[in-house]
Amino acid sequence: WDPRSGPCCTVDNFSVDLQGYAHSEWNRSAAQVFAVEYLKRYKGQNHMLEFVAEAWLTWCRENKVISKSRKALHQRCQRKQELYKRRLDTACQYANIKDQAVHIVQSLGLDGMSSDESDHEGHNREATYYILDKDWCSRRITAWLQLLDALHLRLQYLGEWQATSGAWPHFRTSSLKESARAAVRELPSDFY
Repeated sequence: WDPRSGPCCTVDNFSVDLQGYAHSEWNRSAAQVFAVEYLKRYKGQNHMLEFVAEAWLTWCRENKVISKSRKALHQRCQRKQELYKRRLDTACQYANIKDQAVHIVQSLGLDGMSSDESDHEGHNREATYYILDKDWCSRRITAWLQLLDALHLRLQYLGEWQATSGAWPHFRTSSLKESARAAVRELPSDFY
């Protein structure tokens, strides 16, 4: 699209650039299209074209921020689901701890898996996930979960540090931040 050739879109084929900046050339053009149509439809409004266009760009920027935070929340939930599945699968692989480990993971459920926050600046620009401490969780249960994570790595490397196929594990490390989430309810008393 060339800005000199007219608007980027029309009312009938209205399109927004959600990948770029809210005030991108495309979105500024779309804001003008929106403002003209808005003022046609709502003739009783005493707004200037520039005011309506700027209000639309502000809405676009705020909507983009909300969209990013929803995406981050979705990704965090996905990591928790993968963590739960991975720990449960690992617990089933070791006969001598299977019963107790499966009981712990299933009792905690998805809500009992630790949340994390990503930081893409550490470790050669690979994502580092900082584990949010659950102050309600007993040290014994935390130790079990850490054991399952270590055993998972052992399975990934076949016990010989030879990588198997599949994605490399995320780098997860402890942090001083505490999770703001409430304790999982109705767990066995020794889990707290």
